[in-house]
Amino acid sequence: MSSKSFNVSVEPTVLIWARESIGMSLDEVADEVAKKIKGVTANTIKEWEKKDSVVKPTFVHIERLSTIYKRPLSAFLLPAPPKETPFPTDFRTLPSKEKQPLKPKTYLAIRKARRFQYSAVELIKELGEESKKLSIKANLSDNPETLAEKIRIQFGVKEFPTATYFTKESALDEWIRILENNGILVFQISITMNKKIRGFSLINEDVPAIVLKKSDETSAKIFTLFHELAHLLLRESGICDLEESDISHEKFCNRFAGAFLVPQDKLLNHPIVKANERIKEWPEDFLKDIAWDFKVSKEVILRRLWILDLTTKEYYHKKHEEWESKYKEPFGKGGKDEIKICLQERGKKYTSMVFDAYERKKIDTIGLADYLGVTSDKISKIKEAMI
Repeated sequence: MSSKSFNVSVEPTVLIWARESIGMSLDEVADEVAKKIKGVTANTIKEWEKKDSVVKPTFVHIERLSTIYKRPLSAFLLPAPPKETPFPTDFRTLPSKEKQPLKPKTYLAIRKARRFQYSAVELIKELGEESKKLSIKANLSDNPETLAEKIRIQFGVKEFPTATYFTKESALDEWIRILENNGILVFQISITMNKKIRGFSLINEDVPAIVLKKSDETSAKIFTLFHELAHLLLRESGICDLEESDISHEKFCNRFAGAFLVPQDKLLNHPIVKANERIKEWPEDFLKDIAWDFKVSKEVILRRLWILDLTTKEYYHKKHEEWESKYKEPFGKGGKDEIKICLQERGKKYTSMVFDAYERKKIDTIGLADYLGVTSDKISKIKEAMI
């Protein structure tokens, strides 16, 4: 008999919590367990999760579940599931019949982002600092154009990163810097290969956070950034695909993001728009040139022209479907760069707080490495990359 084949008494609700926190069905878990251990079916898992069931998992089973659920063994010894913040609202716009359950990778991304968020709250307390609050609270009845102007004023945005020497990448960095300076953390995490999920927001009284899909193209990240900001202004957490829809929350957030990034007055006074006011079906090269100046996608520009009655609904949807059919998921190239991943996932604001806590002797070297998720030999390189 194996030294690990003894039965383990685990609170059934803890088993249910661990499985649901990674978004897996009984069948999916059984399939994963069966890759290493024979004789486990969906009914076996179901029995383990039943109250007062005589069927118990062995220690070997718990080890396997720990790997599958990405939870430490100690989690299975809890007397009850831990209290957690409610899961972000699923604002994806697909019809219910077409909407697929979120994948485990997405659940893990949310768990990772929350760890970063909770760590940031801890760091702020350790440093004795006050978090910067979102003073403006939005309602769905608000005018998104007016709200966008208020937020630009609050964030001190006078000039937009539209200069010719600005690339989309540098524009994204600048927008992130502005948001982080106003108390909103921005993380870039691998969420899913599903193009229908572009990002999510995590509301928190002390440290609200926005998560961008790490593999997305830059212009998509820029729009997602302000779409998710709108969710935070509405004081809600949400998972989004950013599709144009009749869902009130998503429609509002899309409209806000477009108004913030492409203000009405600046678009109407753009040389190409002023010279072609009577055009309804805008050529792609026109849209491309305008989009470059605002550092957004062609679709964002066309949607703004539609809102301003400078194109038709039919033409917008025609071009949307055309671009959608040509969309290809960007893939990363080359090997893993731990330094780049650390800074991209956690953001410069979070990373700066970690180093600040270390320099003020609030955390030691082990804590510093733990907060950054790297081995100690990488710390100096991360510090250099921050400059």
